[in-house]
Amino acid sequence: MSSPNLSPTSVVSTPRSVCFDRLRDRNLGHKRSLALREYALGLEALERCVAGEPLWRIHEAVFRRPRPGVRTG
Repeated sequence: MSSPNLSPTSVVSTPRSVCFDRLRDRNLGHKRSLALREYALGLEALERCVAGEPLWRIHEAVFRRPRPGVRTG
């Protein structure tokens, strides 16, 4: 499926700086940060599962909001 606003020729002829500006406007840094946080929480949950911890402790890693400056685990 193609975008109605972008033809293949318009993408090729678009100046590089405009393309980079579009990427910056998409806020990919924030998305990357959220993805890394989700990955880390998944690893924490897996570690708790392998350690044989109860189910509530496995889910606690994902659903509990950590307090600033307090490390758990």
